[in-house]
Amino acid sequence: MSTPTLIGVAAFRGSYTARLIQFGESPEVLVPLLRRIWTDTFSRNANAMAAALLAHDWWSLAVNPKPRRWDRQPPVPGLGYPVVAQDATVRRGALREDVGGALEWLYLLHLDQRRLVVYEATIHGRWLRHSAHHLDPVEDLFVTAPADDGGGPEMTVCTVCGAVDEIDHVEVPSMAGYGYDTVTSCARCGSSVASDPMFGDHVTRKPWPPQNPTAGDTAGETR
Repeated sequence: MSTPTLIGVAAFRGSYTARLIQFGESPEVLVPLLRRIWTDTFSRNANAMAAALLAHDWWSLAVNPKPRRWDRQPPVPGLGYPVVAQDATVRRGALREDVGGALEWLYLLHLDQRRLVVYEATIHGRWLRHSAHHLDPVEDLFVTAPADDGGGPEMTVCTVCGAVDEIDHVEVPSMAGYGYDTVTSCARCGSSVASDPMFGDHVTRKPWPPQNPTAGDTAGETR
């Protein structure tokens, strides 16, 4: 099933340039793929990857695209299947504008930060920020990143699932008798950092995306 998606580069105050991916994917699929393309195809050069992505519209992206007899143009090695169209031009838009057309996702590269911000089209035809992802996953569970439109407060990003500003924080007097016990957790995936004055930090990274229960697990739960 077609999932029309835009992929491009963020610019000043919410503006962007982008290309169409006719058969795009949700962030759970496309973010790991883009990380692999960045690493394997472009040797971690985000500027080179952005230039290649903006050179064409795309049917789909792939790390190892194979030639297909029905394609009018050969695949781009390490990147995907380009669309051949004379009127295919780079799209220029802004996050505050209406989505326009049957689009579902927008992926914007922030080249200076090596960061990928994902937006989802709402039923009202607006772009809603879904998640943010570093191309190079960091060790810290939560990181602070600049606002994507160049203004406003910084945002807190979960490096497991990419949730933005969906963080819960609890702080209580420590049972050790001094200081505080704290728990900072992601409301989307449940990953957390717990700390106390005696033992320091304990990081729990939950599996993401969530694993679907197997038939055996489901049967066991209903017994």
